[in-house]
Amino acid sequence: MLETRTDLRALTEEQVAAVLTTEGRVRVVAGAGSGKTRTLVYRYAFLTGDMGIPQSDILCMTFTNKAAQEMKARIGALSPGGVVGDFVTTIHGFCVKFLRREIYRLGFPENYLIYDEEDMKALIKEVLEECGIPRRQGIVGNYLEDLGAFKAATPYIPRFVIPTAPIRPEDVPVFGRMVLRQKRYFALDFDDLLYYTLHILENFPEVRKKWQQQFQYIMVDEVQDCDKDEWRLFTLLSEGYGNLFIVGDADQAIYEWKGAHPELFVNYCPDKDIYLQNNFRSVPNIVCLADSIIRNNRNRLPRTSVTMRPANRIRTVFCHCRNEQDEARKTALVLKNLNRKEGLAWKNMAILYRATYLSRAIEQTFIREKIPYVIWGGVRFFERKEIKDALGYLRLAALDDDMSFKRVANVPSRKIGKKTMDLLQRYAASKGCSLFRAFCESGIAAKSTEARKFMETVLEARRQMGPRSISALLEMLLEGSGLLEMYRVDTEEERLENLQELLKSVRLYEEENRNEEELGAVRYLQNIALYTNADYRKEDDKVRLMTVHQAKGLEFPLVWVYGLSEGVMPSHRTIRERGEAGLEEERRLMYVACTRAMDRLYFSDSEGFNVQNSQAKFPSRFIWEAQDGNGPLYDIEGAFDSSLWDGTKQLIRSLDSPEPEPVSPFGTGSLVHHPVFGDGVVTDEDPDAGTVTVRFEEFGTRRLNPALLSPVQDF
Repeated sequence: MLETRTDLRALTEEQVAAVLTTEGRVRVVAGAGSGKTRTLVYRYAFLTGDMGIPQSDILCMTFTNKAAQEMKARIGALSPGGVVGDFVTTIHGFCVKFLRREIYRLGFPENYLIYDEEDMKALIKEVLEECGIPRRQGIVGNYLEDLGAFKAATPYIPRFVIPTAPIRPEDVPVFGRMVLRQKRYFALDFDDLLYYTLHILENFPEVRKKWQQQFQYIMVDEVQDCDKDEWRLFTLLSEGYGNLFIVGDADQAIYEWKGAHPELFVNYCPDKDIYLQNNFRSVPNIVCLADSIIRNNRNRLPRTSVTMRPANRIRTVFCHCRNEQDEARKTALVLKNLNRKEGLAWKNMAILYRATYLSRAIEQTFIREKIPYVIWGGVRFFERKEIKDALGYLRLAALDDDMSFKRVANVPSRKIGKKTMDLLQRYAASKGCSLFRAFCESGIAAKSTEARKFMETVLEARRQMGPRSISALLEMLLEGSGLLEMYRVDTEEERLENLQELLKSVRLYEEENRNEEELGAVRYLQNIALYTNADYRKEDDKVRLMTVHQAKGLEFPLVWVYGLSEGVMPSHRTIRERGEAGLEEERRLMYVACTRAMDRLYFSDSEGFNVQNSQAKFPSRFIWEAQDGNGPLYDIEGAFDSSLWDGTKQLIRSLDSPEPEPVSPFGTGSLVHHPVFGDGVVTDEDPDAGTVTVRFEEFGTRRLNPALLSPVQDF
């Protein structure tokens, strides 16, 4: 092995090749459990330690905050003094850092806000009310989804955002008004972070050149899950030095439905390909079984996984059950026995399913059997009410944000109702100031002790913003606002515990970022807005219940893939909508589910009737595919009649029957115009009735004859 300052003896031959291939465009095909994070970390260490590349000249991007934090920790362990560069981050995290320096070109301050989904829904409610559009149940969520589609399809930044944008109120559609409202608040959502970054890079040549020269080396993980805009970003940035190192696995691409394009990875033309085929996670029988399923896909880069773990002689088990209740009981019984007799901790077990409704029977059984469990994907920690309120106070103090004022002004109650808020909004509009400033100047703050104390607490926090730490400021706001006292009086122990956890996490943030030049509340609030479901977990000893999508990137000693019925997994709806591409993504989901398992893997299905699909239940084709030349790669438990496979095959054949001709030339998602109802979006088609369903801004959802609709070119 080549002698290097960085000790590479812990790496395989293929991993070493990936570390030492530094120049040009390199594609690393990294199978499940192949040590890709280790490879990226050692490559980073080699670039800095052996080649002398400054950390500031290396951009290393990954998909989740959790993965980025893990990478930072492991790089720090290999770096002198544990120092890690500022550009080991997520793609959206990079955009946040980029925009802090460059967003002024679009008329925004560097202390811009980042709105999460709940913030955006509140903003949309404001706009709908302003436009006189009724806010029926579900309509806000629909508008939020359509706003994302509008931004993806429309050059909205030059039309509405840039300082020289030619805006006439009568020309602005409702989605444009939402963008303008964001502009008024200097607020970006997740989509904006990427779109604003791309707009600046593509329209300001001097900025593009500066950032292309900034990074000598760019490394991107999980590229199979990147969409076209994310590919545009990192390929554009790499054009300065031409050194782009991408790592991915087309077999684990499970986000096409969210816009990912795994074919960009499959069809990429690198200067060099490197395959990481050794699996360090799973025992041989699990690796063999997973490979037997995924090799049925065509849109992939063929490879063979080689396990590095010894066989444990524990076969995969397929549990076939009489009905749904029997399936849940069987699952509970097996897990209980493993916990009691073999000492397998509950937290080392995970139950994965394709759809969330499948958890109902298993939850009821676990409660009855007193098996501790946690639903992965419940309310996110940073989206809990008490956490949003606490951060709302901090955001109001740091950024004088109107949305935050509306959120916390009456929490706890200070008799600031709708009439008072309307009065404040009129005052703020007449003076061109924020709502909090209107609150202070209009005399309303002096009308009660509670209101005056609220004003004084926020103003004191602003005075202390420089010298005091973020955690100290937050603690002062929680006490001074009365928020902590409100929960103490109401004996809301869980909410109080969550607020203490928030303070703990802020202190941890301060410790982890103590070397940053600007460690303040504004930077913290921008970073915290990027946190996802996987970034905050309490490691309780409980069985994990989650969808396969939520399991991506995780691993467990025991995995149970639950509810494996044809039509559910694979989802027949997905196959009908997307054909062969949909089937291949469903198979990749199955592959991801299997490869989460380290030591033990179970499948289960049940007979009966599937209400969601209105059909009898038969085993998934993926269970059938899990075999080699010697037969199934699993043992069967339960009274399984092999004739059940005939039912599976019949369901598969039913998918091949001709689909009805579309009833209109528009298709779901099309923007259309009706002579009476105006502009709308096609949401569904009914071939039997010969109608389409269209959602209109003012008139809600209507079923219509498509002959009266015409396409809209610009919505």
